[in-house]
Amino acid sequence: MSRGDIRRVREANLRLGAALAEVEGLYAALLRAGTSARRWELQAELARAAARLVSVASASAPAPALGVPRSRRARRRVLAQRGAAWIVARYGRGRG
Repeated sequence: MSRGDIRRVREANLRLGAALAEVEGLYAALLRAGTSARRWELQAELARAAARLVSVASASAPAPALGVPRSRRARRRVLAQRGAAWIVARYGRGRG
């Protein structure tokens, strides 16, 4: 793998990590939200952040190989995609 490829992979991983951290932070805030208006705002923002996570994870993921992903990063990327899709399905439909 060339240095340019390594740099692109690192940048993609940083973007993915930042998007995942945003979703985790919003979810934690949602769990502690008091008023229903604040919960509504956080749910809408969480749905948007999860949609961004899906797009980042999809764009940074290599073409899917046959079988189960073997590397730790590939497994984490797949789990991030699944989790973000779940959040969008749970909080993103008919809201915002």
